[in-house]
Amino acid sequence: MKRLAKRVLLIGWDGADWKMIEPLLEKGQMPNLERVINGGVMGNIASLTPMLSPILWTSIAAGKHADKHQILGFAEPDGATGNIRPVTSTSRRCKAIWNILSERGLTSGVINWFASHPAEKINGFVVTDRFAHAAGPPDKEWPVPANAVHPVELAEELRDCRVHPAATTPMQVLPFIPKVAELDHVKDSNLHQLRMLLATCATTHSVATWLMHTQAWDFMAVYYDTIDRFAHAFMEYHPPKMEHVSQEDYDRYKDVMTGCYRFHDMMLGRIIQLAGEDSTIILLSDHGFHCDRLRPAGSSKIKDGRPVAWHRLHGILAITGPNIKKDQRVYGASLLDIAPTILGMLGCPIPRDMDGHALTQVFEGDPVRFDEIDSYETLQDDYSSPDAEEDPWVVQKMLSHLAELGYIEGDSTEGVVLDRARNLGQVYASSGRPAKAIEQYEKVLAKRPDDKGCKIAIASCRLQTGQVDECEQAVREILTDEADAPQANLYIGMIAFRRGDTAKALEHLQRAEKADPRLPGLHCQIGNVYLRRKRWADAERAFTKALAIDGDSAEAHDGLGVAYRWQKRPEEAVHQHMQSVGLLHHRPQTHIHLGLALAEVGRIDWAIRAFNVALEQNPNNPFPHRCLAQLYERAKKDPTKAAHHRQAAKRLARRRQRGSRRDNSPRPEQ
Repeated sequence: MKRLAKRVLLIGWDGADWKMIEPLLEKGQMPNLERVINGGVMGNIASLTPMLSPILWTSIAAGKHADKHQILGFAEPDGATGNIRPVTSTSRRCKAIWNILSERGLTSGVINWFASHPAEKINGFVVTDRFAHAAGPPDKEWPVPANAVHPVELAEELRDCRVHPAATTPMQVLPFIPKVAELDHVKDSNLHQLRMLLATCATTHSVATWLMHTQAWDFMAVYYDTIDRFAHAFMEYHPPKMEHVSQEDYDRYKDVMTGCYRFHDMMLGRIIQLAGEDSTIILLSDHGFHCDRLRPAGSSKIKDGRPVAWHRLHGILAITGPNIKKDQRVYGASLLDIAPTILGMLGCPIPRDMDGHALTQVFEGDPVRFDEIDSYETLQDDYSSPDAEEDPWVVQKMLSHLAELGYIEGDSTEGVVLDRARNLGQVYASSGRPAKAIEQYEKVLAKRPDDKGCKIAIASCRLQTGQVDECEQAVREILTDEADAPQANLYIGMIAFRRGDTAKALEHLQRAEKADPRLPGLHCQIGNVYLRRKRWADAERAFTKALAIDGDSAEAHDGLGVAYRWQKRPEEAVHQHMQSVGLLHHRPQTHIHLGLALAEVGRIDWAIRAFNVALEQNPNNPFPHRCLAQLYERAKKDPTKAAHHRQAAKRLARRRQRGSRRDNSPRPEQ
């Protein structure tokens, strides 16, 4: 298979968001990223649920959902001691891209990747996520953690790359906090946090640049967690001033996030220079981070182990290098697509058991088709580190750090186990497996019967599986407080909608809107009710409201497209549906809507492609087959293909009729 990249550099910026970046690009304050964009492709990349960094970065490296790789949070039980520990590479249950490349004889480098400790013995080098964190006071020896570096002989050479927080100077902090001289350098907790994050980031970058300069590699992955960590500490101070922030604190810290992004751009310039013009660069984030009017009320600091409230569903993606299109956008990318894309670039077959797909649209020239293989998991190469007892002091220090940040509940083993079950439930629920999700949530309730979040999650899964009565009973039992009224009305409205009672649905959804009008998903629900009632102009207004709140709502773009099509505005409908699939590609009903709109404007071949994508994503839906049968019969004059799709539609319709429940939810063809 033809190799499209001499080598690939994958750069991770945790939490980076185009909403922060675009104003800086316009001011010329991120010139290195601008060069990447102009010389390649850029766009949004859809995150996964739950939006927790260890889960997401492992999914990026493996191309698989978390139920397959089993990294399910920031911490995990230690089977040997019964205690908890930060997540480790030994708990990953499938191969990462660097393991696969090693099997293919290629050389990989992995730096600071989440859940990479202990270092795997790959063909290349690994510096784990334990290496960069300062362990001890600045006047004491700072040993390299055991198994943090592979090959082990690199550890001594990398020792001097580390930066201790105490070594950061006021001059280095000045670009982030111009009034740093006014702060108490001993008591100011924000300053202390910034210096810690700056030192960790500088260590990661120093290690990356030294290894790029001294080691050979075909693939390198470098992960910077600093944007996300900075954002949780300082995004609440970012302009415009939030209500809960004092004027004094606003004046002190309002420049921190801008400084953080500009700092990353400077590091990007150096790392691209070292990679060379013959390298392919992939820069991405695992999710975005709210920075504007959509910021939640209150502090951005993580509380109660729930860091995701400030996270946005869409991260950034930029790709540049030989054979990559220039100055264009990429649409519909998912975190799961990165691993198969890199394998294809480096001439390796793409495994069918990966959940993502290669982003073939980013390459110049004729359409690209990559070879496939069933799986790489059948090969039994051993990449594990030698068994070694972990330094308990280092482990406890990292756990304390995670607890301080709010990622875990102190040292509670039970809390970690239940968090893992809760997170796995979210993975199943978000990937269309509600029955499996309920099993995980019930494990949590068995230990914590008052867990309101799990009860609501189960109710949502019941609604997803058509168990409308059970969902309603649960909602009325759980959401009883006055503070719950918006959420209760939202659920009762959705339940009424599923039952076909659009009047009652609209009544409750409008009550929820009155209580909390800032929820874009709520306006989408209202829009769907109007679509069902054939009130196209009202639906248009509802979806437009949703987009005014969040312009990146794939559901709102799709609903608006449906409203446009029914108002005889098919060209505008095509545009909205294209926007939707560009934001969230794996949504079969949107491809159906796009196909219908394309057919109306006479783009028959494109319409056929859209219906085929819908079938790839949901092969059990008869409706795309019906549409394809009509297109092949009337427009393409191909009775053979028309008959094939007509028969497939009848077969699926009979199967659906035999196994169906009563379901009044809106069908994709509406």
